[in-house]
Amino acid sequence: MKTLSTEEILKRVIRKEDFVADKTAFIDARTPGSDKKENYCIIGPGVSENPNRFINLIEPHGFNIGAAAMPNGCINSLHLHQTAEVFIVAKGTWRFIWGNEGTDGEAILTEGDVISLPTHIFRGFKNIGSDDGFLFSILGEDDPKKVTWGPQVLRDAKDYGLVLLEDGRLIDTAQGVTIPEEAKVIEPMIQEELAKIRKVTQEEMNARVFCFKDRFPYKEAFLDCLSEGGKKLTYGIIGPGISTDPNRPTLITNPHSFSLELLEAEPGNGLSSCSQSTSQVLIVYKGEWKVSWSLEGKEDEIVLTEKDVMSVPKNLIRSIRNVGKETGFLYVVSGGDEWVPLQWTESVIEEAKKNKMELDEHGRLIRE
Repeated sequence: MKTLSTEEILKRVIRKEDFVADKTAFIDARTPGSDKKENYCIIGPGVSENPNRFINLIEPHGFNIGAAAMPNGCINSLHLHQTAEVFIVAKGTWRFIWGNEGTDGEAILTEGDVISLPTHIFRGFKNIGSDDGFLFSILGEDDPKKVTWGPQVLRDAKDYGLVLLEDGRLIDTAQGVTIPEEAKVIEPMIQEELAKIRKVTQEEMNARVFCFKDRFPYKEAFLDCLSEGGKKLTYGIIGPGISTDPNRPTLITNPHSFSLELLEAEPGNGLSSCSQSTSQVLIVYKGEWKVSWSLEGKEDEIVLTEKDVMSVPKNLIRSIRNVGKETGFLYVVSGGDEWVPLQWTESVIEEAKKNKMELDEHGRLIRE
Protein backbone atom coordinates (compact mmCIF):
# COMPACT_ATOMS: atom_id res chain seq x y z
CA MET A 1 0.00 0.00 0.00
CA LYS A 2 1.30 3.44 -0.98
CA THR A 3 2.50 5.62 1.89
CA LEU A 4 1.21 9.17 1.68
CA SER A 5 3.60 12.10 1.98
CA THR A 6 3.08 14.85 4.52
CA GLU A 7 1.95 17.12 1.69
CA GLU A 8 -0.68 14.58 0.66
CA ILE A 9 -1.85 14.18 4.26
CA LEU A 10 -2.24 17.94 4.67
CA LYS A 11 -4.43 18.03 1.57
CA ARG A 12 -6.88 15.92 3.54
CA VAL A 13 -7.34 18.73 6.05
CA ILE A 14 -10.39 20.81 5.08
CA ARG A 15 -10.67 24.07 6.93
CA LYS A 16 -14.01 25.78 7.43
CA GLU A 17 -12.80 28.55 5.12
CA ASP A 18 -12.15 25.90 2.43
CA PHE A 19 -15.83 24.94 2.24
CA VAL A 20 -17.40 26.15 -1.01
CA ALA A 21 -21.06 27.11 -0.78
CA ASP A 22 -23.48 25.89 -3.42
CA LYS A 23 -26.69 27.93 -3.58
CA THR A 24 -28.23 25.85 -6.37
CA ALA A 25 -27.60 22.35 -5.05
CA PHE A 26 -31.25 21.26 -5.03
CA ILE A 27 -34.52 21.69 -6.83
CA ASP A 28 -36.00 23.96 -4.14
CA ALA A 29 -33.22 26.54 -4.62
CA ARG A 30 -35.74 29.18 -5.79
CA THR A 31 -38.76 28.24 -3.71
CA PRO A 32 -39.50 31.01 -1.17
CA GLY A 33 -38.46 29.89 2.28
CA SER A 34 -35.83 27.52 0.90
CA ASP A 35 -33.98 29.90 -1.40
CA LYS A 36 -31.29 31.00 1.05
CA LYS A 37 -29.70 27.61 1.69
CA GLU A 38 -25.99 27.05 1.24
CA ASN A 39 -24.94 23.45 0.80
CA TYR A 40 -21.43 21.98 0.89
CA CYS A 41 -19.89 18.78 -0.48
CA ILE A 42 -16.91 18.24 1.83
CA ILE A 43 -16.09 14.57 1.32
CA GLY A 44 -17.79 12.82 -1.58
CA PRO A 45 -20.49 14.13 -3.95
CA GLY A 46 -23.37 13.65 -1.54
CA VAL A 47 -26.77 14.00 -3.16
CA SER A 48 -26.29 17.42 -4.74
CA GLU A 49 -28.22 17.84 -7.99
CA ASN A 50 -25.88 20.54 -9.28
CA PRO A 51 -23.49 19.01 -11.86
CA ASN A 52 -21.09 21.89 -11.22
CA ARG A 53 -20.85 21.34 -7.47
CA PHE A 54 -17.44 21.68 -5.79
CA ILE A 55 -16.18 18.72 -3.76
CA ASN A 56 -13.31 19.29 -1.35
CA LEU A 57 -12.22 15.64 -1.24
CA ILE A 58 -13.50 13.20 -3.84
CA GLU A 59 -11.88 9.99 -2.54
CA PRO A 60 -14.47 7.32 -1.56
CA HIS A 61 -14.70 6.74 2.20
CA GLY A 62 -17.75 4.47 2.43
CA PHE A 63 -19.79 7.52 3.47
CA ASN A 64 -20.16 11.19 2.51
CA ILE A 65 -19.61 14.32 4.62
CA GLY A 66 -21.47 17.51 3.78
CA ALA A 67 -22.87 20.58 5.48
CA ALA A 68 -25.65 23.14 5.26
CA ALA A 69 -25.73 26.79 6.32
CA MET A 70 -29.17 28.34 6.62
CA PRO A 71 -30.39 31.66 8.06
CA ASN A 72 -33.22 31.92 10.57
CA GLY A 73 -36.51 30.73 9.10
CA CYS A 74 -34.95 28.94 6.13
CA ILE A 75 -36.44 25.53 5.30
CA ASN A 76 -34.99 22.38 3.81
CA SER A 77 -37.97 20.92 1.96
CA LEU A 78 -39.45 17.46 2.51
CA HIS A 79 -37.33 14.78 0.89
CA LEU A 80 -36.49 11.10 1.19
CA HIS A 81 -33.13 9.27 1.20
CA GLN A 82 -32.18 5.73 0.20
CA THR A 83 -29.23 5.58 2.61
CA ALA A 84 -28.54 6.81 6.14
CA GLU A 85 -28.71 10.55 6.82
CA VAL A 86 -27.25 11.92 10.05
CA PHE A 87 -26.96 15.55 11.17
CA ILE A 88 -24.60 17.11 13.71
CA VAL A 89 -25.72 20.54 14.88
CA ALA A 90 -22.64 22.78 14.87
CA LYS A 91 -24.52 26.03 15.44
CA GLY A 92 -28.08 27.17 16.06
CA THR A 93 -31.40 25.59 16.94
CA TRP A 94 -33.16 23.37 14.42
CA ARG A 95 -36.59 21.82 14.03
CA PHE A 96 -36.72 18.45 12.22
CA ILE A 97 -40.02 17.08 10.93
CA TRP A 98 -40.95 13.85 9.17
CA GLY A 99 -43.82 12.05 7.47
CA ASN A 100 -45.43 12.43 4.04
CA GLU A 101 -46.83 15.82 5.03
CA GLY A 102 -44.16 16.57 7.63
CA THR A 103 -46.70 16.14 10.42
CA ASP A 104 -45.78 12.77 11.98
CA GLY A 105 -43.56 14.37 14.60
CA GLU A 106 -40.84 16.88 15.34
CA ALA A 107 -37.47 17.00 17.08
CA ILE A 108 -35.83 20.21 18.29
CA LEU A 109 -32.03 20.03 18.28
CA THR A 110 -29.48 22.48 19.63
CA GLU A 111 -25.71 22.75 19.40
CA GLY A 112 -23.82 19.49 19.73
CA ASP A 113 -26.93 17.34 19.20
CA VAL A 114 -27.08 14.54 16.62
CA ILE A 115 -30.04 12.99 14.82
CA SER A 116 -30.13 9.89 12.62
CA LEU A 117 -33.14 9.94 10.31
CA PRO A 118 -34.44 6.56 9.12
CA THR A 119 -34.19 5.76 5.42
CA HIS A 120 -37.21 5.76 3.11
CA ILE A 121 -39.25 8.36 4.99
CA PHE A 122 -39.82 12.01 4.13
CA ARG A 123 -38.02 14.51 6.33
CA GLY A 124 -37.33 18.25 6.39
CA PHE A 125 -35.77 20.77 8.73
CA LYS A 126 -35.80 24.46 9.54
CA ASN A 127 -33.40 26.83 11.28
CA ILE A 128 -35.43 28.25 14.16
CA GLY A 129 -32.43 29.74 15.91
CA SER A 130 -29.57 32.00 14.93
CA ASP A 131 -29.23 33.60 11.51
CA ASP A 132 -26.07 31.59 10.83
CA GLY A 133 -27.17 28.09 11.75
CA PHE A 134 -24.82 25.35 10.56
CA LEU A 135 -25.22 21.58 10.25
CA PHE A 136 -22.79 18.84 9.31
CA SER A 137 -24.35 15.91 7.49
CA ILE A 138 -23.19 12.32 7.04
CA LEU A 139 -24.72 10.20 4.28
CA GLY A 140 -24.31 6.45 4.13
CA GLU A 141 -22.34 4.64 1.41
CA ASP A 142 -20.13 5.98 -1.37
CA ASP A 143 -23.15 6.47 -3.60
CA PRO A 144 -26.05 7.75 -1.49
CA LYS A 145 -28.21 7.76 -4.64
CA LYS A 146 -30.71 10.44 -5.60
CA VAL A 147 -33.05 12.40 -3.35
CA THR A 148 -36.79 11.74 -3.69
CA TRP A 149 -38.68 14.99 -3.18
CA GLY A 150 -42.10 15.47 -1.67
CA PRO A 151 -44.81 15.97 -4.32
CA GLN A 152 -45.46 19.62 -3.44
CA VAL A 153 -41.74 20.41 -3.54
CA LEU A 154 -41.58 19.34 -7.20
CA ARG A 155 -44.72 21.31 -8.06
CA ASP A 156 -43.44 24.46 -6.37
CA ALA A 157 -40.03 24.19 -8.03
CA LYS A 158 -41.62 23.89 -11.47
CA ASP A 159 -43.40 27.20 -10.87
CA TYR A 160 -39.93 28.77 -10.51
CA GLY A 161 -38.46 27.13 -13.60
CA LEU A 162 -36.66 24.15 -12.09
CA VAL A 163 -37.33 20.56 -13.12
CA LEU A 164 -35.50 17.39 -12.15
CA LEU A 165 -34.74 14.62 -14.61
CA GLU A 166 -34.70 10.91 -13.80
CA ASP A 167 -30.97 10.78 -14.47
CA GLY A 168 -30.43 13.32 -11.67
CA ARG A 169 -29.89 16.43 -13.78
CA LEU A 170 -31.43 19.68 -12.60
CA ILE A 171 -32.76 21.76 -15.51
CA ASP A 172 -33.22 25.51 -15.16
CA THR A 173 -35.87 26.45 -17.71
CA ALA A 174 -35.96 30.01 -16.34
CA GLN A 175 -32.44 30.44 -17.75
CA GLY A 176 -33.51 29.22 -21.16
CA VAL A 177 -32.28 25.65 -20.75
CA THR A 178 -34.53 23.22 -22.59
CA ILE A 179 -35.41 19.72 -21.46
CA PRO A 180 -33.68 17.18 -23.75
CA GLU A 181 -36.13 15.30 -25.96
CA GLU A 182 -35.03 11.87 -24.72
CA ALA A 183 -35.07 12.91 -21.04
CA LYS A 184 -37.73 11.96 -18.53
CA VAL A 185 -38.87 14.48 -15.95
CA ILE A 186 -39.45 13.19 -12.42
CA GLU A 187 -43.13 13.50 -11.60
CA PRO A 188 -44.59 13.84 -8.09
CA MET A 189 -45.29 10.57 -6.26
CA ILE A 190 -48.89 9.48 -6.52
CA GLN A 191 -51.06 8.77 -3.47
CA GLU A 192 -50.78 5.01 -3.91
CA GLU A 193 -46.96 5.24 -3.64
CA LEU A 194 -47.13 7.61 -0.69
CA ALA A 195 -49.42 5.21 1.19
CA LYS A 196 -46.68 2.54 1.14
CA ILE A 197 -44.16 4.70 3.03
CA ARG A 198 -43.83 3.57 6.62
CA LYS A 199 -44.62 5.82 9.56
CA VAL A 200 -42.09 6.60 12.29
CA THR A 201 -43.46 7.46 15.70
CA GLN A 202 -42.29 10.27 17.93
CA GLU A 203 -40.94 7.70 20.38
CA GLU A 204 -38.93 5.93 17.67
CA MET A 205 -37.36 9.19 16.51
CA ASN A 206 -36.60 10.35 20.05
CA ALA A 207 -34.47 7.21 20.44
CA ARG A 208 -32.40 8.34 17.44
CA VAL A 209 -31.39 11.69 18.92
CA PHE A 210 -28.16 12.22 20.85
CA CYS A 211 -28.76 15.14 23.21
CA PHE A 212 -25.46 16.87 23.94
CA LYS A 213 -26.54 18.59 27.16
CA ASP A 214 -27.85 15.30 28.58
CA ARG A 215 -24.85 13.25 27.49
CA PHE A 216 -23.73 10.45 29.78
CA PRO A 217 -20.03 9.58 29.38
CA TYR A 218 -18.18 6.30 29.31
CA LYS A 219 -14.93 6.87 31.17
CA GLU A 220 -12.66 3.99 30.20
CA ALA A 221 -13.52 3.09 26.62
CA PHE A 222 -9.95 3.08 25.30
CA LEU A 223 -6.71 1.34 26.20
CA ASP A 224 -5.04 4.67 27.05
CA CYS A 225 -7.85 6.16 29.16
CA LEU A 226 -5.87 5.90 32.41
CA SER A 227 -2.54 6.94 30.89
CA GLU A 228 -1.02 10.40 30.89
CA GLY A 229 -2.35 12.30 27.89
CA GLY A 230 -5.05 9.73 27.17
CA LYS A 231 -7.70 10.63 29.75
CA LYS A 232 -11.01 11.31 28.03
CA LEU A 233 -14.73 10.73 28.09
CA THR A 234 -16.41 9.09 25.12
CA TYR A 235 -19.94 8.66 23.81
CA GLY A 236 -21.08 5.94 21.41
CA ILE A 237 -23.68 7.47 19.12
CA ILE A 238 -23.92 5.23 16.04
CA GLY A 239 -22.41 1.76 15.81
CA PRO A 240 -19.52 0.29 17.81
CA GLY A 241 -16.92 2.73 16.47
CA ILE A 242 -13.32 2.45 17.63
CA SER A 243 -13.91 1.93 21.36
CA THR A 244 -11.44 -0.63 22.75
CA ASP A 245 -13.99 -1.65 25.38
CA PRO A 246 -16.73 -3.87 23.88
CA ASN A 247 -19.03 -2.92 26.75
CA ARG A 248 -19.30 0.75 25.85
CA PRO A 249 -22.96 1.35 24.96
CA THR A 250 -24.03 2.98 21.72
CA LEU A 251 -27.25 4.88 21.15
CA ILE A 252 -28.12 3.66 17.63
CA THR A 253 -27.20 0.19 16.45
CA ASN A 254 -28.79 -0.33 13.02
CA PRO A 255 -26.37 -0.33 10.04
CA HIS A 256 -25.41 3.06 8.58
CA SER A 257 -22.20 2.13 6.65
CA PHE A 258 -20.31 4.16 9.28
CA SER A 259 -19.95 4.64 13.02
CA LEU A 260 -20.07 7.95 14.90
CA GLU A 261 -18.75 8.77 18.36
CA LEU A 262 -17.84 11.83 20.38
CA LEU A 263 -14.59 12.35 22.28
CA GLU A 264 -14.41 14.85 25.15
CA ALA A 265 -11.01 15.75 26.60
CA GLU A 266 -9.43 18.34 28.82
CA PRO A 267 -6.34 20.25 27.57
CA GLY A 268 -3.37 17.93 27.05
CA ASN A 269 -5.47 14.82 26.62
CA GLY A 270 -6.92 12.89 23.72
CA LEU A 271 -6.13 9.70 21.81
CA SER A 272 -2.63 8.21 22.09
CA SER A 273 -0.60 6.81 19.19
CA CYS A 274 -2.57 4.26 17.18
CA SER A 275 -3.79 3.48 13.69
CA GLN A 276 -6.87 1.95 12.12
CA SER A 277 -7.46 0.09 8.87
CA THR A 278 -10.69 1.86 7.88
CA SER A 279 -11.58 5.38 6.80
CA GLN A 280 -11.72 7.94 9.60
CA VAL A 281 -12.91 11.54 9.54
CA LEU A 282 -12.48 14.02 12.39
CA ILE A 283 -14.98 16.87 12.79
CA VAL A 284 -14.10 19.49 15.41
CA TYR A 285 -17.08 20.65 17.41
CA LYS A 286 -15.21 22.61 20.09
CA GLY A 287 -11.59 23.34 20.89
CA GLU A 288 -8.23 22.96 19.21
CA TRP A 289 -7.04 19.46 18.38
CA LYS A 290 -3.50 18.58 17.29
CA VAL A 291 -3.06 15.55 15.05
CA SER A 292 0.54 14.30 15.05
CA TRP A 293 2.23 11.60 12.97
CA SER A 294 5.67 10.42 11.91
CA LEU A 295 6.86 9.68 8.39
CA GLU A 296 10.36 8.39 7.64
CA GLY A 297 11.54 9.52 11.06
CA LYS A 298 10.17 13.04 10.66
CA GLU A 299 7.49 14.30 13.05
CA ASP A 300 4.64 16.35 11.57
CA GLU A 301 1.44 17.81 12.95
CA ILE A 302 -1.58 19.93 12.19
CA VAL A 303 -3.92 21.79 14.54
CA LEU A 304 -7.64 21.61 13.78
CA THR A 305 -10.07 24.22 15.07
CA GLU A 306 -13.84 24.56 15.23
CA LYS A 307 -15.67 23.18 12.16
CA ASP A 308 -12.44 21.90 10.58
CA VAL A 309 -12.60 18.44 9.02
CA MET A 310 -9.76 15.97 8.50
CA SER A 311 -9.76 12.67 6.63
CA VAL A 312 -7.12 10.57 8.38
CA PRO A 313 -5.34 8.14 6.02
CA LYS A 314 -5.86 4.45 6.68
CA ASN A 315 -3.13 2.80 8.76
CA LEU A 316 -1.42 6.10 9.61
CA ILE A 317 -0.02 6.01 13.15
CA ARG A 318 -1.19 9.23 14.79
CA SER A 319 -2.07 10.80 18.08
CA ILE A 320 -4.84 13.33 18.65
CA ARG A 321 -4.63 15.85 21.50
CA ASN A 322 -6.69 18.75 22.76
CA VAL A 323 -4.18 21.62 22.71
CA GLY A 324 -6.68 24.36 23.46
CA LYS A 325 -7.36 26.06 26.79
CA GLU A 326 -10.87 24.68 27.26
CA THR A 327 -12.58 21.29 27.20
CA GLY A 328 -12.56 20.03 23.63
CA PHE A 329 -15.15 17.97 21.74
CA LEU A 330 -14.34 15.96 18.63
CA TYR A 331 -16.75 13.93 16.51
CA VAL A 332 -15.16 10.85 14.95
CA VAL A 333 -16.64 9.06 11.92
CA SER A 334 -15.29 5.61 11.02
CA GLY A 335 -16.12 3.63 7.89
CA GLY A 336 -18.10 0.39 8.06
CA ASP A 337 -20.70 -1.09 10.39
CA GLU A 338 -18.32 -3.43 12.18
CA TRP A 339 -16.22 -2.66 15.25
CA VAL A 340 -12.86 -1.13 14.28
CA PRO A 341 -9.92 -2.47 16.33
CA LEU A 342 -7.23 0.14 16.89
CA GLN A 343 -3.60 -0.84 16.43
CA TRP A 344 -1.78 0.72 19.38
CA THR A 345 1.95 1.41 19.47
CA GLU A 346 4.07 -0.66 21.85
CA SER A 347 4.73 2.32 24.11
CA VAL A 348 0.99 2.87 24.61
CA ILE A 349 0.46 -0.83 25.34
CA GLU A 350 3.28 -0.89 27.91
CA GLU A 351 2.00 2.26 29.63
CA ALA A 352 -1.50 0.77 29.81
CA LYS A 353 -0.18 -2.36 31.49
CA LYS A 354 1.03 -0.22 34.38
CA ASN A 355 -2.62 0.78 34.84
CA LYS A 356 -3.71 -2.89 34.69
CA MET A 357 -5.31 -2.48 31.26
CA GLU A 358 -4.46 -4.95 28.50
CA LEU A 359 -5.75 -6.28 25.18
CA ASP A 360 -7.05 -9.73 24.36
CA GLU A 361 -6.07 -11.51 21.13
CA HIS A 362 -8.76 -9.61 19.23
CA GLY A 363 -7.62 -6.19 20.37
CA ARG A 364 -10.42 -5.70 22.89
CA LEU A 365 -9.85 -4.23 26.32
CA ILE A 366 -9.46 -6.46 29.36
CA ARG A 367 -8.80 -5.33 32.91
CA GLU A 368 -6.82 -7.27 35.49
